[in-house]
Amino acid sequence: MLFFIIWIVCIPLVIWIILRIVSRRKTDAAADPDIQLEECAICHEEFPMDALLEKEIGGYSRIYCFCGDCIEQLRLEHQAKVAHKAEEEQISEAANS
Repeated sequence: MLFFIIWIVCIPLVIWIILRIVSRRKTDAAADPDIQLEECAICHEEFPMDALLEKEIGGYSRIYCFCGDCIEQLRLEHQAKVAHKAEEEQISEAANS
């Protein structure tokens, strides 16, 4: 009889308490459910949509989101590449003269 009471009453109660604790943790992690988070296409971190730049890329109308840090890093890499190419052109012009 005691086993029956434990099986029917206590085990579901313990499972319910565990599920309540787990669900509370999930709601605490998502503090503001109204803010839609989206992942940056480069660094894969999540940001609010208003902090990302959306661009439609390709013939399939895929929309990608980019964060400001990744955009800045791409800009710096592009500037370095352009500067390196300009230096190479100046060296080749100086060698031809």
